[in-house]
Amino acid sequence: MTYDLLIQGGTVVDPSQSIHEPRDVAIEGDRIVAVEPNLQPAAGTKVVDARGQLVVPGLIDLHVHVYYRHMGLCLDADSLCAAGGVTTMLDAGSAGSYNFGGFHHDNILRAQTQVFGLVNLSCMGLIVAHYGELMDRRYADPEGVVATIEKYPEAAVGVKIRAGRHIIGEGQMGRDNFSDAVRAARESGTWLMVHIGESPMPIPEMLEQMEPGDCITHCFKSGSERILNADGQLFDAVREAAERGVIFDVGHGRGSFQWETVEAAIEQGFEPTTISTDLHQMNINGPVYDMPTTMSKFLLLGCSLDRVVEMSTTVPARVLGQQGELGTLAVGTVADIAVLDQQQGSFLLSDSHDELRTGNVLLVAAATVRRGELLPGGGGTQMRHRADD
Repeated sequence: MTYDLLIQGGTVVDPSQSIHEPRDVAIEGDRIVAVEPNLQPAAGTKVVDARGQLVVPGLIDLHVHVYYRHMGLCLDADSLCAAGGVTTMLDAGSAGSYNFGGFHHDNILRAQTQVFGLVNLSCMGLIVAHYGELMDRRYADPEGVVATIEKYPEAAVGVKIRAGRHIIGEGQMGRDNFSDAVRAARESGTWLMVHIGESPMPIPEMLEQMEPGDCITHCFKSGSERILNADGQLFDAVREAAERGVIFDVGHGRGSFQWETVEAAIEQGFEPTTISTDLHQMNINGPVYDMPTTMSKFLLLGCSLDRVVEMSTTVPARVLGQQGELGTLAVGTVADIAVLDQQQGSFLLSDSHDELRTGNVLLVAAATVRRGELLPGGGGTQMRHRADD
């Protein structure tokens, strides 16, 4: 049979189909047409030799900032796609109701990468983030959020609030902003992502208003407000929320991932729902680098490879309502694929506080396929810091 592209000789890891074995992946047009052993290329077929590498669904990053050239910290989505194996990404509230139209026109529609967006409760999004985008209650625009989601239903998929007291205010002001975000999510029929910072209300109190499908991001942050109590024990409310379907997302970032917090949570049987990066200009050159590096940290923490891939593909596809089309290598689905090199050695990996751990495996995106097209570029070695043996 004639294929446009054949990824040959790799180990396919696809949790959506419970596959973890050597198989070839054949692509015709923008669709996967076969996932079988020993497929043979025809004349003219492009071949990717993936021997010794992992072939996984295109990675899905649920927390990035890609309102490129409009919001200072944002990055170019297509560059992240090729370099990190991330074929679908969710911008976490860079734009609000006043500027989401510009984000949609200039970035979402023009990107080869599949980009979705959350609409910030602040009408100006993160353009004024350094001042605290909701420190003036006049910027809170729940009605505008709902109208924006109605106008861009294929792109605007939910609501975002950064719930730090230096962002949304103290006391009743903070609670009012939070309630507006919840209301916008409910009235738009979508879901809410909450950035937990040094919040004006305890996390268990926020969880009382959160429904299945809502999301806590930066779930392994340090500080006075985290998912652990003062004794380092997971709040009962956190475990109960996860059990009823609230999403707990990593959102690594420059200041939101602490080894101590994640280790304590995992020791208590609590894993994140989804792995994400919170990539922006202040962390792309460390400590985050990219999605495969963030995934490598969970391998170091003892999570299985299949589970790490699932938290980076199958589960985020479900969060976005794209299960069965994204986050899978099933025949007939869109050909979004990441080929990951599983490098062995001693690698220094950092949390957001410059605390180092040494891991034995570093995942690097060796090749990325988006809608059947093998993208130029690919992974790099800027995230590789070998530890002395």
